[in-house]
Amino acid sequence: MNEQHPVIDGVPISLSPDALRLRVAHVDQANTVLTASDGDLWPSAWASDGALYAAAGDGTGFARHNWSDILVNRIDGTPDTGLVGERLADGDAVAPIWDSSRFNRKPTGMVCVNLDGKDVLFLAVQDLCCDGTADMFNEAHAATIVRSDDQGRTWTWGGNPMFSDHVFTTVMFLDLGQANGNSAWVYAFGIDGNWRTSFSKKVADPTALYLGRVRAENVQDIAAWEFYAGTATDGTPQWSSSIDHKRPVLVDERRFYPTPAFGMTAHNFTCIAQGSVVWNPGLGRYIYSTWSEYTFEFFEAPVPWGPWRHLHSHDFGHFPWHGPRSPLAKHGGYAPTIPSKFISVDGTEMWLQSNWFVPASSRGGRAYCFGLRRIRFEPGTDVEAVASGNLALDGASPVVSRVREGQESVLNDNDRTIAEDSAFGPGSGEDVWGYEWASPRRMSRVVYVPGGQDSLGGWFAEGPRVEARIDGQWHPVTGLTCEPAYPHDFTALEHDEYTFTFDTIVADGIRLIGEPGGPMRFTSIAELEVWP
Repeated sequence: MNEQHPVIDGVPISLSPDALRLRVAHVDQANTVLTASDGDLWPSAWASDGALYAAAGDGTGFARHNWSDILVNRIDGTPDTGLVGERLADGDAVAPIWDSSRFNRKPTGMVCVNLDGKDVLFLAVQDLCCDGTADMFNEAHAATIVRSDDQGRTWTWGGNPMFSDHVFTTVMFLDLGQANGNSAWVYAFGIDGNWRTSFSKKVADPTALYLGRVRAENVQDIAAWEFYAGTATDGTPQWSSSIDHKRPVLVDERRFYPTPAFGMTAHNFTCIAQGSVVWNPGLGRYIYSTWSEYTFEFFEAPVPWGPWRHLHSHDFGHFPWHGPRSPLAKHGGYAPTIPSKFISVDGTEMWLQSNWFVPASSRGGRAYCFGLRRIRFEPGTDVEAVASGNLALDGASPVVSRVREGQESVLNDNDRTIAEDSAFGPGSGEDVWGYEWASPRRMSRVVYVPGGQDSLGGWFAEGPRVEARIDGQWHPVTGLTCEPAYPHDFTALEHDEYTFTFDTIVADGIRLIGEPGGPMRFTSIAELEVWP
């Protein structure tokens, strides 16, 4: 546990309770580190022996044969040096199924604690509907916690589920670092009803995240658990031994992709879902990574009980996606986790694990395995960088809404012959093309080069507006002119470039934003230059 942070109730407390402000928030468009494994979910725990222990669902784990609905694996190495794994246990040897007539087992959380000088693993397992009806994967009615005293090879559990009646049945242990940060407490976040949006509406879509805690030696004793029941006026968290008294630490009722497209019936997703919550000592923040079918969503808080604030969203657009080995690799995934083992010392670099099942293309490389992609969350600095020339070539990180082929680099590759489109079809908002920097730049002109002719779209139906980010907020620039004047139809693509000139500003972000046009509702771009 990082000693620069004070500790209360067994967890580190951030020295900066104000909202975390990022100048650069980048998520790779696809997994870049793959392993010889098969399965999904992969909640993990970093043990004292340096290994990462991870549970998988519906696969063969780190083996080629013998499928199981649940498996436990040991993973050694790092993303930079390479990862190797070993399958340790599976099926009935790991956990029970409380109602095998309609449900199977799914791992949702794992933690490693040190008890009496020895590592002990705890794994949260839910019963998830798997009956072949419309309710399949749309109801999680029970969950329990199993224990291993021999590094994942054998497991024990009680005679009844610890959580039932759809309450707190998606259990995600807080990741405090190696061996639980040596904390005597184990914290766990819980979701009611289902592990994600319930497409059949068998249960209510999850919109609330809850929190429980227990002494490490009593993890399997539900009577020893306490649940967050609100915060006192002085900010002190209140705890209750009754799960009926639990109160959410985070509520998010937003809906993503309200309109279905391309034959996909599922839509109107919520984003409180199975993922992970990890302590990032370098940033001094707890980070909740979650998803909403087509997007990754990230939240941050100074303490586990909040306040939780939305930090960043990354939108991958509608299916179809491209596999991680495709030249145009772009895919999201589900149940995204951030293992504490792979967080950089300064906290700005992390690796996110997620899986993609439909369609899990073999030609482009399957993402249905333990696979990682890099995340960069950087607060940056207030010191203005002195720069000249095209600022897009000076440490700029692209800011986009959703990119059809995943090639964000097109914006500043200094090549006007290669274009990219936003993801076509109905989405969740306006199209964005822009940049952010780790420190402010002085700018007064943006040159937008659209893609080539396309009768189905590629232009802005409204705008585009030019906005700059100052002190963490996006503002319209002043004194804006555009040469030539921008037409809001297909003729916009006949011009080689549009030059937007505005009053000189000092900002750490700049963007074009507006409604996409054409029958397929998308915009195109070949280059975006930014000049002082």
